[in-house]
Amino acid sequence: MFCREQAVQLHRERDAIRRKGAELVFVGNGNRRFARGFVEQFAIEAPVYVDPELVAYRALEFSRPVLGLLNPKVWVAGARALGGGARQGTVQGDAFQLGGVLVVRKDGTVAYRFASATAGDHPPVDEVLAAL
Repeated sequence: MFCREQAVQLHRERDAIRRKGAELVFVGNGNRRFARGFVEQFAIEAPVYVDPELVAYRALEFSRPVLGLLNPKVWVAGARALGGGARQGTVQGDAFQLGGVLVVRKDGTVAYRFASATAGDHPPVDEVLAAL
């Protein structure tokens, strides 16, 4: 639910992202079948990659707190997501793996990094756009 919420928020800004000379790219930890369903369900017009072995997640030091779903912040984020229309579907990939957002320059340097501390912890979209 939370990954979908964030993906939809960023996808809505794809034209603003492109105007800044950047491209939106998604990386999920499910498999290709789940990625196809995600693209179809949300009409995603951006590259979507899969990393079911969590190689990129480990390299980026994104956390995987098994007990992290018990954090009260997750319940607040869940209410926010539900209020915004996001719904929990079939778990696709590692449910405990948290993600984040990167803005990577053409030379490969990272201009912005946000690593989620809990499920549902997303950076403000305006902050991501400003980093571009």
